[in-house]
Formats: sequence, C-alpha cells, structure tokens
Amino acid sequence: MIEIILVDNDERNYLTLKKIISKLDFLYSQKLIVRWYKTYSKELDNIINNIERKKIYLINICYNLANHIRNKDYRSELILLGNTYKKWVKNIFDFIPNIYSYPKQILMDIKEILDNYYIGNMFLYQNSKYSLRIYYDSILYIYHDTTERKTVIVTDKNTYYLRKSLNDISNLLDNRFKKVHRACLLNICRVQKFNWAQNYFVLDNGLNVNLLSKKYRNNITIH
Repeated sequence: MIEIILVDNDERNYLTLKKIISKLDFLYSQKLIVRWYKTYSKELDNIINNIERKKIYLINICYNLANHIRNKDYRSELILLGNTYKKWVKNIFDFIPNIYSYPKQILMDIKEILDNYYIGNMFLYQNSKYSLRIYYDSILYIYHDTTERKTVIVTDKNTYYLRKSLNDISNLLDNRFKKVHRACLLNICRVQKFNWAQNYFVLDNGLNVNLLSKKYRNNITIH
C-alpha cells in the first residue's frame, strides 16, 4: 500500500486527484490509497508521525504544515500547491498552482515518484535453465550466502538463490538498493528502522536482519 495524502480545502482538487490515481493504480503491484484532509487534524498528525512508510504529500496553502511534515519525515515526498512558492519549505518535489488546473503535471509528478522511489521496473535475470522477473518493490534485501556460495534475493513471498556475485546483481538494480554490509544490498524503501549500534535493520514487515555495518552508514542518505 502506498499512501497519497492531500491537504486541501478545495473538493475539486480531491476529485481530480482521485481520477489521476485511477489512471495509475493498475500500473503498480502495490495499491494506491488517497487520503483527503481539508485541514490539519489529529488523524493527519498520526499519519505524519508514522514514518515507517514513505508517503506522497500534496499540501495546498498550509506551508507551515508542509515544513512540519518535512521536519518529522525526511523520506516522504512533498508537492506544494498554491499561488506562492515558499522557498523555506525544505526539499519539495514540485510546486504546482493547483491540481484542478494542472492534472497532466500532477500525473507526471506522481508517476515519476512512484517509478523512481517506490516501484520502478523489474529485476530481470536469465540463464540457460530459467528466467527470473521480480518487481523491485517486492525485493526486501539481497545477500551473499557463504555456506551455499550463492547470492540470495529475499522478497515478500519467496527466496531465490543465484550463482551470480553480489556486485553483478547490484548492476541490475536501481538506486533504491544500497550496500549496508559487505554482503548485503538493502531496499531502503522497505526499511522501518536502522540500528547501527547493534548492526541490524528492521523491515516494514517487522523482520529483523543482522546484516548492517557502520562502515556503510554513509551510503544511506535520508533527505
């Protein structure tokens, strides 16, 4: 599930956003959920404080709220709507006067975010015996198994063993995969928590994995 949060008191923008999402929903393996808030609320605050999952926020007028979101959450994407762009809001993806007037632009923005940071293309691998196609978003992490002497791809539902080096596999991935251990590539979009002191990470399905090294901490950039 990918949450798209709209904070806007104009219902036309909400209806336009729903139409846009309906055009995108079938393209991705994860369901796209639109949540609409006319203004700041306790329910919205709970969503902001839950930083376990990366989200897409579209904020109209309430730039103080946008800055509050960014201070709490450095991973989620921010798109600002309105007549005046406030430069002091940190690290926004785009500024659009409003969704209702610019549906094509918002469609392109959301698709780019989804493609680059959430879903992307598929991992493709083929040898003489079989071919493998895995959506990037379903890959949790990839590691080298010294016992089996194979590279292991761990996904939501399956585990795949390949006779291919970790470095070779890394060349087939996109930039959501970061090296966090000499023997592990991690999908940082699926991480809930890093514990560098005790050398483990927690995935968004609750699984703890002891394949984290301080040596690779600089590879993880949270913007």
